[in-house]
Amino acid sequence: MPLLLSCFMLTACQHKAGKAAHPEGKLVPLKYAKGFTIRENERYATVTVMNPWKEGSVYAKYYLVEDSAAETPSDGTKVTVPLQSMAANSATHLEFLQLLGVIDRVTGVCNPRYVYNPRILQRVKDRQVKDLGDAFRIDIEQLLLLRPQAVMTSAYNADDENSKKLRHTGITLLYNIEWQEENILGRAEWIKFIGAFYGQSSKADSIFAEVERNYNWLKEKAKQAGGQPAILSGEDFRGTWHIPAGRSFTAQLFRDAGARYLYAEDTGKGSIPSDIENVLLQFKDADIWVGTQANTLKELEAKDAQYRLFKAFREGNVYNYNRRTTAEGGNDYWESAVARPDILLADLIKVLHPGLLPGHELFYIQKLK
Repeated sequence: MPLLLSCFMLTACQHKAGKAAHPEGKLVPLKYAKGFTIRENERYATVTVMNPWKEGSVYAKYYLVEDSAAETPSDGTKVTVPLQSMAANSATHLEFLQLLGVIDRVTGVCNPRYVYNPRILQRVKDRQVKDLGDAFRIDIEQLLLLRPQAVMTSAYNADDENSKKLRHTGITLLYNIEWQEENILGRAEWIKFIGAFYGQSSKADSIFAEVERNYNWLKEKAKQAGGQPAILSGEDFRGTWHIPAGRSFTAQLFRDAGARYLYAEDTGKGSIPSDIENVLLQFKDADIWVGTQANTLKELEAKDAQYRLFKAFREGNVYNYNRRTTAEGGNDYWESAVARPDILLADLIKVLHPGLLPGHELFYIQKLK
């Protein structure tokens, strides 16, 4: 074999071997989530949070070690795991911790009056969990006194003063960006991100696999429905009605539950601002109306008499997400449904096609009377 060809083949083989043996270890497979990656090797696990506002760039990188003296690369934050204490600035993180069995390691929360989790509320009452104030104006003094190993925070594409103050504390910030996922199961898969910091990766995998199985079974079940009831979501707030865009989580749920949704083909990810007059023109004949803030039809009517013009209102098919709430303002829909989209899907199927799930009792959703 000519020397030049031999050298070329050797170089090619070394290149392939280099690609196979990533310096940060073996990639942990994820099925839906796009916002983070996990790689594992013998010395540490690398958790990388991608920047959803700048394609291809990294928002944060963490090197997870069991021995704090272990050496790690300098391009990320070393985190000794499993975490023994953590503050959470969003209630959406709590159900993941509850499912993983590490909820008692939460030592601080923001806006506890808006928390639903009974265990956290009791620990706040017993002064085992500290109130850290508003999530966007966190009480830095209290945080420094608490000194948790880490603060889990919802990252935003803004360099605000609150974020700067948090970084200056020197406390490790774990950026959780599950809300930027395009797929609702992708949001739920962030349990694997959280599980990695608690040495609970196997448990996280098992929990997510069950949620995924349930969700996909329900999705297939909804296809057995005889028709697709038309659905409307939300209500007017100070002159603006935010209609779920076609690629939003809400629109995905409507589609998977077997509903007919006017904006199903829209390509937006968030919401579409409208007004009550326009919504009335487009959705006046919708069969089902979900996502109002009112608890009774009378209360809803008192907000705007035009609501009576909707078919769903006249026929009494209006629902909210307030079945699990606290007197202070906590709502489990905003808290645990992120981790349990399968239960939320079951609720919607029950509302849209009652005969498909005769044994299911509504969990998050309730009908206005």
